[in-house]
Amino acid sequence: MRQCAAISTLLLFGALSGRTVPLSSGSNRSAVSPHDATTLDARLARCAAIGTNASTDADCQNAWAEARRRILPVPPEK
Repeated sequence: MRQCAAISTLLLFGALSGRTVPLSSGSNRSAVSPHDATTLDARLARCAAIGTNASTDADCQNAWAEARRRILPVPPEK
């Protein structure tokens, strides 16, 4: 009985560890350097600090567009 429990535990561990393998082969997005991410984070933080006036700020609009481009999937081409 003890041997059966050990084998079951090993099988369960093997099944769960196999779940960590990514299901997709990757994406076509370019890698973002840490410096670029930090710069964008700083720009977005500045826009958050501005508040409601950020909607008219050109740099905030550009930062939001860049953030959307990095986060949202690329739409399929027609």
